[in-house]
Amino acid sequence: MKKVEKEKQKNNFTKLTHKKGISLIVLIVTIIVIIILAAAVILTITKNNPVSSAKEATFKEDMSNIQDELSMYLSKKYTDNPTSFDKSSVNLSGDSMVTELPSTKKYKDKVSVVEGNLILNNSKVNSDEKKWFNEVIGNTSNVKKEWKNTIASVEDGVPIPKGFTYKEGTKDTGLVIQDEKGNEFVWVPATESTYRKDTSFQGATPTDDDTLPNGITDEIADVVKYGGFYIGRYEAGVPENQTTIDGTSWSTLNVKGVPVSKKDATVWTNITYTNAKASAESMISNEYVQTGLITGKSWDTTCHWIEGSLKSINELASLKDSRYYGNYYNSLSPANVSGYGTKQGAGYSGKWMVKNIYDLAGNVFEWTSEAYSSDFISRGGGYAPDGSQCPVSCRSSFSTSVANDGIGFRPRLYIK
Repeated sequence: MKKVEKEKQKNNFTKLTHKKGISLIVLIVTIIVIIILAAAVILTITKNNPVSSAKEATFKEDMSNIQDELSMYLSKKYTDNPTSFDKSSVNLSGDSMVTELPSTKKYKDKVSVVEGNLILNNSKVNSDEKKWFNEVIGNTSNVKKEWKNTIASVEDGVPIPKGFTYKEGTKDTGLVIQDEKGNEFVWVPATESTYRKDTSFQGATPTDDDTLPNGITDEIADVVKYGGFYIGRYEAGVPENQTTIDGTSWSTLNVKGVPVSKKDATVWTNITYTNAKASAESMISNEYVQTGLITGKSWDTTCHWIEGSLKSINELASLKDSRYYGNYYNSLSPANVSGYGTKQGAGYSGKWMVKNIYDLAGNVFEWTSEAYSSDFISRGGGYAPDGSQCPVSCRSSFSTSVANDGIGFRPRLYIK
């Protein structure tokens, strides 16, 4: 009897031990699965997703190979008939394209050749593929002949300069481009007749023409040619990765440097007109584009462009009362977000954005190249003034030697 009891106890202990062992294994497996799933989720929501990166690399390499093959095809066509060859007569798609350009086989529904240019069939691709294509090839199919020296692509009728890519927005909502360093600019539509100074705005009346960057002799030339102009999406930020000099905050020093136009950058203040102008001009300068300090005409034209959107923010919002969409000491809803009334970083709040342009109203005054006697004019008001007394349209004059925490600047991008 005792022997039977011992056997039962032994069996029960064995079963219990096995159950514990199985539970431990299940627990370990479960933890491993959770870790794998968590890693997959993290990789999916971050930019370092190796799967996405591999897709991007493959797509870009394939597009580059197709472009090379197309170039060789066009060269052969020209060699065969140098006197009669017309690139614009070359149109390929579907199976006929694959016959001439075998590398297009798996992309025959996504790409085609129109007038000798490789283009995307936008209805067949996703947003990532469109972005990758433009980075490698550019959307050149609708670039006007007279633009081809400076323009890489066209988006919603807006010219994208070489060295830049489309980021977001539309011509109506504020089309945003960025360069390879991530500096962002917004397109402001304009014509020869709408690109003008509005001296009816309150404040100082400009007495002289704007001082333009070296190499730019006529500020309206690119407006007439391209139908608008670009301005910095953000107030100029201190140079990248250099927020201090010998332990002193860069934004408190009156020095020259290369600014940025990026979200969350430290807004560059405590800078004189002279150093702001030199810094703005040093930001980007190449054969295609040139940056400079924003001009009076650029500012006024931008004001009139955003004017139509202000009533959707608040019925009382206007070019003469910016308290509803700018950072002032007396900002009103919806602009009275946490932190208003003090200087904030670039792009701090979407409530201080109109047409994808941040802080045009308030935050800090912005130097322009507009002269008032021996002084220069700044625009937009700042965090300390009254947003109805010193609104986005207001002109305020300062001596060229002034440098304080309330004055910064913003670049204008000229297309050459």
